[in-house]
Amino acid sequence: MFYRMFFACCYRGEDKDNKEGEMPYFPIFIDLKNKPVLIVGGGTVALRKLQKLLPYGGRLTVVAPHILPQLALIPGVNLQRHSFGVSDLRPRPALVIAATDDRETNHCISLLCKKRHIPVNAADDPALCSFLFPALVRQGDFSAGICTGGASPAAAAYFKERLRELLPEGLDGILNWLASIRPVLKTAIPEQHNRADIFRRLFDACMAKGGPLTREEAERYMDGELRDGVVTQGSAAPQGSVAACKSVAFKGSVALVGAGCGKADLITLRGLRLLQQCQAVVYDDLIDPALLESVPESALRLYMGKRSGTHAASQTQINQKLIELARSGLRVVRLKGGDPYLFGRGGEEMLALRAAGIPCQEVPGVPSAIGIAAEAGIPVTHRGVSRGVYIVTAHTADTPDGLPEDFDALAKLSGTLVFLMGLERLSAIVARLIAAGKDKNTPGAVISGGNAPNPVRVRAPLFQLEQAAKSAGVSPPAIILVGDVAAMDLSESVGPLGGRKIGVTGTREVAEKQLTAFRALGAEALWVLRLNVEELPMELDWRSMGERPGWIVFTSANGVRTFFERMEGESVDMSLLEKWKFAVIGAATGAALERYGIQADLCPETFTSEALAVEIAAAAKPGDRIMLLRSAMASSKLSEVLRGEGFAVEDLSIYDVKKEVYGDALPTLDYLTFSSAGGVKLFFEQYGEIPAGTRCVCIGGVTAQALSQYVDKPFLLSRLISAEGVVETVLRDQREQGRSLQVCFSEDISLEDNNS
Repeated sequence: MFYRMFFACCYRGEDKDNKEGEMPYFPIFIDLKNKPVLIVGGGTVALRKLQKLLPYGGRLTVVAPHILPQLALIPGVNLQRHSFGVSDLRPRPALVIAATDDRETNHCISLLCKKRHIPVNAADDPALCSFLFPALVRQGDFSAGICTGGASPAAAAYFKERLRELLPEGLDGILNWLASIRPVLKTAIPEQHNRADIFRRLFDACMAKGGPLTREEAERYMDGELRDGVVTQGSAAPQGSVAACKSVAFKGSVALVGAGCGKADLITLRGLRLLQQCQAVVYDDLIDPALLESVPESALRLYMGKRSGTHAASQTQINQKLIELARSGLRVVRLKGGDPYLFGRGGEEMLALRAAGIPCQEVPGVPSAIGIAAEAGIPVTHRGVSRGVYIVTAHTADTPDGLPEDFDALAKLSGTLVFLMGLERLSAIVARLIAAGKDKNTPGAVISGGNAPNPVRVRAPLFQLEQAAKSAGVSPPAIILVGDVAAMDLSESVGPLGGRKIGVTGTREVAEKQLTAFRALGAEALWVLRLNVEELPMELDWRSMGERPGWIVFTSANGVRTFFERMEGESVDMSLLEKWKFAVIGAATGAALERYGIQADLCPETFTSEALAVEIAAAAKPGDRIMLLRSAMASSKLSEVLRGEGFAVEDLSIYDVKKEVYGDALPTLDYLTFSSAGGVKLFFEQYGEIPAGTRCVCIGGVTAQALSQYVDKPFLLSRLISAEGVVETVLRDQREQGRSLQVCFSEDISLEDNNS
């Protein structure tokens, strides 16, 4: 069955039963083709609902004493000109829309439908609805809907427009073409994972082109001969092509993607989509680490940066690695700072890939010559000031001073000069421009920005530019800009954390919340230590759990998620847990448990191991089974206290946390946040020390205790054990400026963090 309509739909009780923060509507697709659909009402609201439903093939009936003429003109609609009655619910409709202008009538319809378990929607009255109409986006067989639970139609409309912008005009043709070849490939390639990979790659190619592939284009992505019709545009695949399909071995591909020269959101939509779908990413220096958050968790990440004086890999090695990854069948993104073709050696990589027969493409990025200047508030061209821009490399190997042979001619140009890779030659650049006739008082700028480790902006007349850059301590990479526009400053205002660089550590769940909040406040936020949760092998006797229930104790949301994913993976019936009681250490862990439909029986008011142990000891009966499901790095204190109370405790390590690092060295940071004791330990294993001048922020007491074992300087402690609490702590520290928030420890601090 092909589900053609998307809407948020679920059955629920009265509104008072919905807990704050829950989303009561579950999004599903429903097939309405030839199904009866009843619309009660004949006005503009009914017309609007009818027009949304028309493309989905339902048998539409409108019931109302008075019906708009434009509604009556729509063909194929059954019009019943009378007031609504219970008999209108026979035969049973698939959906009912209450669209009258009388709330009492709509309320009556809602009650009748809910009693009969018929999905019902009452226009502009979520309390009467068992499903909501989403903001719909439709193109051919593609349908998507956006729902905010009735909270904000404006927000739904906003994201509807953003989604429309993402869709290519030829999407309906792409879907039709993919559907035409699907039956043959499905029969010919029985391995689901191989088949899924092939369809993904064909879809990627169609999206990059903006339409269906021709036979020749599709063969670029496949080895082996395909008989006529298998990938011919717009035709169904004949049965004779099955044998040919069986021998198809799918090639990998490489996309050279420009990441831009600043924050992650400067990347193009096409580049971001390729990054989100890749199986391997080979990345450079100077990209925003936030971009790596968009890479699938399963994808291979390879750093192969090339920076003057510190080459991590030669260009030949990079070319060979790209070819090797693609030949292994992977979708590879070569993520390059700025634009791949602007002094980025992307052309060399493209030529090497083509010579090796690798399908490849290039996605442009915002070049540093334009983006870094704009970040500093300098437009490289401006009416009446500069009518041209000239981008020059200052890193030429075959001249005595490293500058281009025709360098002196640049002094005669009236526009803006931008020099890349030239900081080490700044003295020669200034001297030769002035010697060739450039006015020594021409405005100039040296800017280290974007994702450079030490952002600095310097403006000075040309003859003073070198000394100004030295005094400011500018270090590579930097651009040098000469021209009247360098005196301009059109930079945007920043938020309360503007100019601050904040390092975040932790799992994706906790880090993403902090990163999003810090960036919204104007800070540059980096995920400097990524902690990945890995399930550990565990011998759980499910039969024993069903026969001998007791208490299950969770001390983190990760533990909750890992346990229930294990149950699902082994197809264990949830009814096994009906007689168990559940204890959690804090609200966040309790909320994670509720997402699986279970309300915690016990959650201490104070989120400490001692408090949890005391309350379990008071609530449990002698001889009760107590099972702790936790991280391999969790403290042993909880189990020790419970065993001291005479309980038999099963302390099971069901997951571990592994680290993925930002790089060999950390940049200068204003703040560094820690969200778990394990994260503190892994950080110091990797980096050894906190960068000088960095203020540390701990999410809770256990984390604070762990950090105090490594540092003797004051640090900040969040008042709330949450991402929001960490952000608020940084903001408060910024406001207080100069007042040190010192952490004092005592023997009994043992807050359990929700991410340990």
